Amino acid sequence: MAEKLRVLFVDDDPAASRLYKSYLSAEGHEVIIADSGIEAVEAAERSAFDVVVMDLNMPGLDGWMSMSLIKARRPKLPVVVLTGEVGKDLEARAKTAGAAGFLTKPCQPDNLIRALKKATLK
Repeated sequence: MAEKLRVLFVDDDPAASRLYKSYLSAEGHEVIIADSGIEAVEAAERSAFDVVVMDLNMPGLDGWMSMSLIKARRPKLPVVVLTGEVGKDLEARAKTAGAAGFLTKPCQPDNLIRALKKATLK
């Protein structure tokens, strides 16, 4: 049995959050949902997580700034970007910003689980 992770899943789309939470929960992972960047930063300060899954395009505090604030406070906490945003060199930009992984939506459950395992290897 693989290691069970405590995942902070950040997305402003409730349907996406529910869908990916169901995938991860079915694998035995504990998933806490944050619907905004502000909520994500606060959750990361209050609780311990093994990994964060972060959407980039959110109103208010977007994924870029949220990731920056989380990494500033918890530099060893891996962040995997899961976004519908597309653009040239977006993955390279995310990795430069501190992302441990980069996936685009829609994402197959197996790909997400592999990215989380890779990001949390110690």
